[in-house]
Amino acid sequence: MQKSLAIMAITILLGACSTLAYNDKVAVETSRVTEHEGGFIARKGIEDGYVITFHVMRAPEGMGYSRVYYHLMVNIVKDKKPLTNLQVSSKVKHPNGTAEKMDMMLMGKWYMARYNLNHEQGRHWITVWFEVAGKQYSSGIYYPEIDFSEQSR
Repeated sequence: MQKSLAIMAITILLGACSTLAYNDKVAVETSRVTEHEGGFIARKGIEDGYVITFHVMRAPEGMGYSRVYYHLMVNIVKDKKPLTNLQVSSKVKHPNGTAEKMDMMLMGKWYMARYNLNHEQGRHWITVWFEVAGKQYSSGIYYPEIDFSEQSR
């Protein structure tokens, strides 16, 4: 039962993510960020025409998750087509300088990893990388995009 609920929740989340429109005009290393409750979506163009969409969202409560975990979802597109045959890795550098690295798993047209981004205030630097034809590509974002703890000082 618990496994079925987890699969259903992830399927719903992937369905919501798949409604994002692709933008042909994303320039190299520019981003468009949309914040929403518990996370945000950022799209970045990188070299050779790849576009990476980062979706950071709180993991749902229950199903073995607590509200401290976040799902990092990454969609990689080239020529308007999602690439689903890549080995994608991710790394989060936390505000205190510690870091975690994970290989991401493919879920539909998105790659996913789960991180605890709630254990301290400040910005987490999130990096993803993949290789195509012997060339490595990478990009990164801050979560949250704005460090509200610094603004209140």
